[in-house]
Amino acid sequence: MVVKDCPECHGTGKVKVGEKECPVCEGWGYVPADFKVGEKLKGYRNLDYIGVEDEVDEIPCPECHGKGVVPVYDTCPTCGGTGRVLACDICGKVKGPWEPGMETTWVCPDCMRKYKVVYVLDKTCDVEDIEIGGVYKGTIDRVERFGVFVKLNPHVRGLIRRKDLLGGRDYKPGDGILVQVLDVKPDRGEVDFIESALKHYKEVVVRKELPVTLIGDLRKDMAGQTVRLRGKVTQIQVTGGPTVFTITDGTGITWAAAFEAPGVRAYPNINVGDIVEIIGKIAFHSGEIQIETSDMARLWGPEAAEVKRRIEEELDRRAQPQDVGFLVESEVLEALKPKIMKAASTIRRAILEGRPILLRHHADADGYTSGLALEYAIVPLIEEISPDSGARWKLFKRRPSRAPFYELEDVLKDIIFMVEDHERFGDPLPLLVIVDNGGTSEDIPAYKRIRAFGVPIVVIDHHDPREWVSEDKAKVDDYVDVHVNPHHIKRGYYELTAGMLATEVARFINPEVEDKIKHLPAIAGTGDRSKAPEFYQYLEIAKKAKGLDEEDLKKIAEVIDHEAYFWKFMDGHGIIDEILLLTGNLQRHRELINAIYPEVKEKQEKALRASLPHVKSVVLPNGIRFNTIDIELFAPKFSYPSPGKLSGLIHDHFKEKYGEDAPILTLAYGPDFAVVRAADGMAAYSFDLNEIIPKLQEALPSAGIEGGGHSYAGSIKFFEGMRKEVLEEFAKQVVKLKKTG
Repeated sequence: MVVKDCPECHGTGKVKVGEKECPVCEGWGYVPADFKVGEKLKGYRNLDYIGVEDEVDEIPCPECHGKGVVPVYDTCPTCGGTGRVLACDICGKVKGPWEPGMETTWVCPDCMRKYKVVYVLDKTCDVEDIEIGGVYKGTIDRVERFGVFVKLNPHVRGLIRRKDLLGGRDYKPGDGILVQVLDVKPDRGEVDFIESALKHYKEVVVRKELPVTLIGDLRKDMAGQTVRLRGKVTQIQVTGGPTVFTITDGTGITWAAAFEAPGVRAYPNINVGDIVEIIGKIAFHSGEIQIETSDMARLWGPEAAEVKRRIEEELDRRAQPQDVGFLVESEVLEALKPKIMKAASTIRRAILEGRPILLRHHADADGYTSGLALEYAIVPLIEEISPDSGARWKLFKRRPSRAPFYELEDVLKDIIFMVEDHERFGDPLPLLVIVDNGGTSEDIPAYKRIRAFGVPIVVIDHHDPREWVSEDKAKVDDYVDVHVNPHHIKRGYYELTAGMLATEVARFINPEVEDKIKHLPAIAGTGDRSKAPEFYQYLEIAKKAKGLDEEDLKKIAEVIDHEAYFWKFMDGHGIIDEILLLTGNLQRHRELINAIYPEVKEKQEKALRASLPHVKSVVLPNGIRFNTIDIELFAPKFSYPSPGKLSGLIHDHFKEKYGEDAPILTLAYGPDFAVVRAADGMAAYSFDLNEIIPKLQEALPSAGIEGGGHSYAGSIKFFEGMRKEVLEEFAKQVVKLKKTG
C-alpha cells in the first residue's frame, strides 16, 4: 500500500510527549464512591466498568485509572498529524505526511536506481495521470492494419503504430503488452505509444485516492472529472447500447452507464437494491449528468451497512416535511397532523429514492380534486430530483376508480402493470396512494394481494372504515402504512372530505404548490355536499383566491361528474386541469364550464322528469318519507346520469319539495344493487347506512349482501334472485327506526 498508516503514531496523528496531573482526581488517583460522572466523562453511563462492586469510600479515578497522571500528546512529526504517510511502493521507505489530494504513488530514488519500474494504472486514473517516457503495462484492445490499440485501464487507451511495434509475435486482443508513452494529448484523450522491450522489472500500481462524491454535489461544470460514488441501485435498464443503472445516495439520483456490448447486460451480478461503489467520468445524456462507469462493485458487510445507514438517514432527513400548518382552523385536522405528516413524509421519500408513485382516486368531484391536488405537489418534485426528462410520465401515474372501494379488477390491473414495468424496464415497485377511497374493510382483499409484492400503501379517505379493533384503530389499518381519515378522530365526521385532506397533505409535500391548489377543497366539499365548519372556511379561500362563488363551485363539481362518466377509466389529463382551474387559463376554464354545464343540466332535468312519475313515495308510520324506484326499469341505460347520480337528483327533488330538514329516505334499486340517499332530517332517527347493512347481512345470510359508503349516502349489492327479500328487509329496518329527538 503506497499510502499507509503512519508507523510512528499508528494512524492516530499524535505521539506521547509527557504526562500531567489528572484534572479529574487532581493527582490523587482516587475519587469518592458517590462521584458523579460529569461532562468530562460523559461517555460513561456509570462506574461499573471499573469493576468496583463492594461499598467503599473511594474508587480508582475513571480518567487516570488510579495513576494520578494522564498523558500529554503532541502532533506526530512523521505524518504531521494526518495519521497517514506516503511510502515507497517497492521498499516502503516513508517520504512524508500524506493528505487527500496529494499523489498516491511514489518510488524512492534508491529503488529507481536499483530497479526497472513498470506502472500499472488503477481504474481511478485518467489520461492526465500518465507521464511521457514512462513504461506501462496494458492490454491489447484492437488490432488494425495501421497499428495496435492498447488500453491501460477501462478509460485510458492509446495507439502503437505498426512501425513502433517490436514484431516477432502475434498481437491478439486481450494479450498483455508493455508500452512506453511517446506523447499525450489530454484535451483529445489521445495517447501515442511504442512497444517496450523491458524485462526483469518491478510493477508499481498508480492509483488515486478518490474521495466519495455525493450525488447531490455533482455539477455540469465537473464534466470530464473522474468521481467515486457510493449508493443504492434503484433501477437497471438494458438499452440497445449501454446498461443504465439508476443510483441514489440519499442526496440525489443519477445515472451510471456501463457498456459491455450493444444490448448486453453489464455487471450482471449487480441487482436492484444492491449497495455499490462506482468509479467513472462525469458526462451527459439528454442534457443531464450521467456517469460513464469504468468500475462498479457491490459492497458487502459492514461497509455496505454503513452506506445503507447513511442513505436511510439522509432520505429520512430530506423526506421530513416542513410543518406549514393548515389553510383553515380545525380541531380534527390538528389531531390528524401526525398522520398527515407521516403521509407527506412517505410520499416525499418515494420521490427522493426514485420509486414510482401510483395514485388511485374515486371517479367523482371529491376524488378528482384529491388526485389533482397531490399530482400538482408530487410531479414538480419528481422533475426536480430525477435526471430523466420524462420522469413525470414514468414515475407518476394517476388512475380513477369507478367503485367506491379498491375493487379486485383495479388491484389486479395495477399488479399486472407494475410487475410488467419491473421486469421490462427495471422499475422499482411503486408506492400506492389511494384517495377518496381505500379506507374501509371492503378494501382489505385488494390490499392482501398488492402487499404480497411489498408495495407500501398510503390512504387518504373520509369514508367510515366500519370495522374497528380499538377506539382509534380500524381493521383496515393493519393492511396499510398510513391511513389519514377523520373517523380516527371523530366518528361519523365524513364531511371533512378527501379533497380537503389531500390538499392539506399536498401542501406538506410541496409547500410551493399552495397557491395553485388552495381552491380545490371548496370544490371537493361542494361535490360531496359537505356542511363541515372547515368547508365554509374553504369557501372563503376559493372566493378570495380564484373568485369562485358557490354557484361556480357547483357548476364545476357537476361538470366533473359528467365528463368523468364519459372518459371512463382514463385520468382526464388535460381537460380535468382546465375544469379545476389549475392551469391558470381562466378564459378556457369559463368556456368549458359554460359549454358543458347547460348540457349537464338538460340531461339531468330530462332524466328526472321521465323518472319522477315512477317513484313511489310514502310516509311511514314513524314519520319518514320513504321514496323507492326501480332505477333499472325507469331510467336511461348506458348514458348520463348514471343510476347513482339520478338517485341523488330524485332525492334532491323531494328535499326541495318538503324541506332540507324533513326525514326523507330514497332507495333506488336495480336487479342486484340499491342506491341509498338520506336527508339531514334522518339524523333525528339516528340513521346510518353502515349500521343497517350488517343487520341485513344477519337477517339474510344467503343474499350475498355487501356495500356501504357514507352514513347518509351509499350503495348495497346483493344476489339478483334475493332482490325482493333484501328490499323488504331494508324497508323493515327503516320502519323500525324511531325518532330520538
